[in-house]
Formats: sequence, structure tokens, C-alpha cells
Amino acid sequence: MVNFKINNLSFSYPDNKKKALKNINLTINQGEFIVVCGKSGSGKSTLLRMLKPELTPHGIKIGKITFFDSDKFSFRDSAEKIGFLLQNTEYQAVTHSVRSELAFGLENLGLDSKTIRLRIAEISAYFSLENIIDKKISELSGGQKQMVCLASILMMHPDVIVFDEPTSQLDPMATETLLNTVYKLCRENGITVIITEHRLESLIPIADRVIVIDEGEIISDTTPSEIPSELIKSNDFLSSAVPTSMRLHTDLELTSPVPLNVAQGRQMLSSLFAEKPKQTELDETNTERKTEYAVEAKDVFFAYDKSRYVLKGLGLKIKKGSFFALLGSNGAGKTTALSLMSGLIPCKQGKIKLFGKNIHKYKSDELYGKTIGVLPQKCESLFGGYTVREDLDKALTKSVPDKKERNEKITEVASFCEITDLLERHPYDISGGELQRAALCMVLLKEPQILFLDEPTKGMDNLFKKQFASKIKELNEEGITVVMVSHDTEFCAEHCDECAMIFDGMCALQAEKNKFFSQNFFYTTAANKIAREFFPLAVTERQVLELCRINLIS
Repeated sequence: MVNFKINNLSFSYPDNKKKALKNINLTINQGEFIVVCGKSGSGKSTLLRMLKPELTPHGIKIGKITFFDSDKFSFRDSAEKIGFLLQNTEYQAVTHSVRSELAFGLENLGLDSKTIRLRIAEISAYFSLENIIDKKISELSGGQKQMVCLASILMMHPDVIVFDEPTSQLDPMATETLLNTVYKLCRENGITVIITEHRLESLIPIADRVIVIDEGEIISDTTPSEIPSELIKSNDFLSSAVPTSMRLHTDLELTSPVPLNVAQGRQMLSSLFAEKPKQTELDETNTERKTEYAVEAKDVFFAYDKSRYVLKGLGLKIKKGSFFALLGSNGAGKTTALSLMSGLIPCKQGKIKLFGKNIHKYKSDELYGKTIGVLPQKCESLFGGYTVREDLDKALTKSVPDKKERNEKITEVASFCEITDLLERHPYDISGGELQRAALCMVLLKEPQILFLDEPTKGMDNLFKKQFASKIKELNEEGITVVMVSHDTEFCAEHCDECAMIFDGMCALQAEKNKFFSQNFFYTTAANKIAREFFPLAVTERQVLELCRINLIS
């Protein structure tokens, strides 16, 4: 059965001459697992929203979409047959408790209470929700919210589920759990899965088809193993987004079958190195920074209520001019630690110092003037104007009275963050990744001495991540300290100076990035998992590739 048939679809947003989608022709069959990918702003989210009639954006549409081989497809049909999981589950949950959230959709369809109770019982057993069934949605972790929202969609017994970057706010373990569940739903229950993501390491190995979109057009639609190596080399997005094993295979110009996952990548290296490689480490000398600390946290305890402590004696020392990452599972206390170190939450137990001065001794204007800049996880809270430009201008008004100078600064930072074309758009009319970049602009305009960033790379494609890392390096060279919370292990391994693992409210490990990831067995990079048998200290694709070339030549 054909779920969707798209013929010559083009679309443009109001007052925007540039087409978001151009001549899309696509057929999606029942039970397929399809990955839609491309750089930020390529049209992925627009295409996905077209597949759910209620979410179709306002604008000029040319072409036709046929749903389930029918010319008559109502909103009720859409509610029953097509589930849509948003990037931010905060916007998807509509009730206060897990039980009522599961029942909500079926109650609106008019199903009887006996049927609803039976479906709640079945879905709760399938997802192991018994322990949280009567909890408030606000009390759940990010991974739990994601699972509850997925379960509430499955209560409708849909034929299709569309996912818009569902793992962007999940830690690596929660990501694997979600994707394994989605894969099982597709294979065992015949549910069609259409998913868009920037992180493709775990998705490509399980996909039936990979659809690549660039500038609103489909440039490739094929199975993962058939993605042309020429396209991977020539397309900037693909060359940085496909799994590490595929990139290594392409860069080494091997003729063997393309490895799609970590296990196959390990087999590839085994075939290259039957004997132990002669050189297993790179001579990478790190320039030691002066031991001047921008941020110090000592014996920090914190609890939101009397039931339990979120932080339990947290201790950290972050060097001035460094790029520092806090990693750990959802709910470990990373965001709370960031909020305390940035003064958003008052520190009542323990000490926090900024540049050797107790944070309590800073006046508010001094702290948030030129000392600290904060990019929150929910960056949409920074916007309240009619256009992105208006919000950026307001962020500068007090510190830069001259309007001409403000415009020059906005133009410069907007160009860097690639949002020049979005300045006149309403903040809520742009994609999650674009909004993230706009929020980054706002923080950079403040020119603080310490940047606190909560999940700054979520919603960013790998191309912009490289630019972002380059900008961070520039800031570090100017003596500016950057502290970020992240689940992006690959990004942290490549670009950070030091990393800390937060577990159960404490710092379990703080170390230089290579030492940090090479010591971890599970919470590490794909490159390290592929190559640690041969190159135990290599944690990035770049390091593995360089060591492979050295040993193949010798």
C-alpha cells in the first residue's frame, strides 16, 4: 500500500521568493523506514509537515500530495493514521499527567472508556510505563517525555509516524533506546517511519531508504549502502553526517563493501590490520594553559524540593580561555550545574567563584553585562519580537546606543550564524536549528567573558557545527571561556579542551578530552568504539584516519 504519493510539489513561505521545496516527486510505501536528511534550512521539516495536513505551513503550494491512495482525506483520518513527534516534546504534551496524556487522543476521537483503559494497559506494558503512569509530565526526564509522547501517538494505532529530530535533546543511551523502539515498531508492526535527523550514526544502519535534500530539492533517494561515494565526497553535508565507518571507508578509498555501523567498521579495520599496527598513537602535543580559573565550583549541593538533592557536593575547576563540556545522562544535574554557575539559580550550599571572586559579590548589571552570557536549552524563551532582527536589536540597545553600530554588529553576527535571510522572519516561523542559531547570535552580541551554553549544537547540522567550533576557538584565543552542556560526544571529542561526566549530582570524571573518552567504554565516540582494539587512545575520526594512513604506508 502507498501511504504518500507526492507529485511535482513546490512550496514557498509568505513574502519569501525563495522556494523551500522544489519539484518534489516521492512515493512512500507502507512499512518503510525512511531517513530524510540535509543541512539546516534545506527543507526537511517543511516536507515532513506537508505529510501531516494539520501541520502544513501557510504559504504558496504547487503540486499534489495523495494520502493513502485517497482523494478524500479528513483531519480525523490524519489524526488516526498519521502520528507526528515534534522535536521539542514540551510543546507536544497537552495534559498534566502520563495517564491523561495517553488517553487524550482517543477521548477526542470518541472511543469508549473500556477501549481506552485496555489500550492504556497494553501500551504501558509495552513501554514499561507502570512506574510513571500517575506521574506529572513535568516530573519526567527528557527521555521519559519522549517515550510518553510516542506512546500517546501509538494509542491511536497509526499507520505512519513522522519524527522531526526526535533525539536532539537526548543523551546517547536514551537515543539508542528510542531508535531501537522505533525500529521494532517498523519491523514488527509494519508502521511506516519517516524521520529527519542531523545525527545519522545510528539511523543509517537501520534505514530502508535515505533521502537527501539540498536547497529544497531531492538530490538522492537510495538505500544506505548505495549512497554514491562521489556524493559523500562532494556534498558537504553528507561528508560530515554519514556514520564514521562510512566516512573512513570513503576517505581510505577502499573497494570492500561499505560498512554501515560500528561492528562493520571494526571488521573493516581487522581486514586492514591482520597484525598489530606499528604505530598506535599520534604525537599530539597540547599547549598547557596557565592555571587561572574562570569558574570554580566546590562542594555545591542543590535540591529543587525536599525529596532529593539534584547536586551532591559537585566540584569543578574550569580554566580561563578553555572550551569545557559537561556530559552525562538526562536528569544527571548538568543543566542545574550550569544554572548555578551562571547565577540563574542562587547557590545556597557550597561555593561558586568566577575569576576568583564569589558569584554572590557580583552585582546583577556586572554579572550579566560583560561577565556572563547564557544560551538556555529552551532558546525560544529569548524571543518576543515580531522579527528576529527586532529581538537582536533589543539585545544591544542598552550597551550600544548608536543604531548604525547596532546594525553593523547584527549584520556581522547574522552572517556568521547564517541567518541573514531569516532576520525579517518571525522567530517562531523558522526551524528549530535556525532558531538555535538566532539565539546564539543574541548571546554572541553581548560579548561576555564566560559563555554558558545549554545544548548549543542541538538542531545544528554538522556543517554549521564546524563553523561554530571555529568561532569558539576564536573566542578562546581572546581569553573567553566557553562552558557547555552537551550530549554530542563526537563534537566534544573533536573540539573541546576538557570534559566532565556528571553522574548522580557529582563529577565522576574530569579530564582532557582524549583521556576522557578513551577511558570510557560505553559513553564514547563511534570512532573510539571502531578503533580501540588497534588505536586505544584515538577518539575522533580524524585521529583514526591519520593512524590508518600512517600504518598502511609503513
